[in-house]
Amino acid sequence: MRCLLCLLAFWGVLCSADVSASPFHAGIAKLGRADAAGSADVIVWYPSEAEESRWQAGPFEIAASLDAPVAGGRFPVVLLSHGRQGGPLNHRQLAVSLAREGFVVVAPTHMGDAAGKPLASSQAQVLMDRPQQAIAALDALLHDDRFASRADPDRVGMIGYSAGGYTALVLAGARPDFVLADIYCETPPGTEDGACRAGGSAPVSADLAAWIAPTEPRLKALVLLDPLAIMFDAAGLAPVGIPILLYRPQDDSYMAAAGNALMLAHALPTSPQVAVVPGQHFVFVDPCPEAITAEVPLVCRDQPDVDRAAIHRRLEREIAAFLAETL
Repeated sequence: MRCLLCLLAFWGVLCSADVSASPFHAGIAKLGRADAAGSADVIVWYPSEAEESRWQAGPFEIAASLDAPVAGGRFPVVLLSHGRQGGPLNHRQLAVSLAREGFVVVAPTHMGDAAGKPLASSQAQVLMDRPQQAIAALDALLHDDRFASRADPDRVGMIGYSAGGYTALVLAGARPDFVLADIYCETPPGTEDGACRAGGSAPVSADLAAWIAPTEPRLKALVLLDPLAIMFDAAGLAPVGIPILLYRPQDDSYMAAAGNALMLAHALPTSPQVAVVPGQHFVFVDPCPEAITAEVPLVCRDQPDVDRAAIHRRLEREIAAFLAETL
């Protein structure tokens, strides 16, 4: 899985859908940030009045203008956290669609858990670093001269996919119990669950016993895309009091819904909005270019009756509407 996901780091194609109905064009920029987990790029998509100039990155076409001027106004902010050993560009189409609708999207590279980057020494380190990396990315955005007067710190939401969903829940106040995760992954059928296999088989609870999870009180809403949640229960989720839109795939053969998305749907103190889409766990990753599909079939290849591109157009509409209502 590690090798399969590494190729995702080099995907640079952004959504090339018709933008005539959108109020803005999309700009894209890089921010640098440094924290205890190392330095990494943060990608920002944002509204712009400038025409979207297309440019090529290898076989991929970029359809957002690099370093274009930020549009006038004050825009809500969306943190975007990628999955295990993925990268900020894994959800580039969603990010650019939100920028066109008037959101500033800030996506950290989760160092230690990013494709094409050195991996952390342990899964416990990844679980500790991810929330702090997301906070650092948000702070970097809000202190950057280009965005400080345009990004609204009072309207901040977060989108998390897979391990990014864990990251979002922690920042929203959920208290993880990693003993639960160890028990789940040591007991069949959890031993075969992608939630466990993707992170390695070593127990993590002993290394995390003294860790105090950081929170991000600026968050006002969450969008969770088939989130990793085996380290939570109703008691740990009790502090989460913000609106949540929760997506899960119909096919949970990779990551079991019972211990993750379905558990959240029943255990959160306020019932989330729940939506089910065709496909399996990786359907939430942007459609793959044909040349890459053969290299990473588990991530890229869907069942014949699953139209990933159409699913993503649906996600873009629904997520934009949810965030516009809640931020």
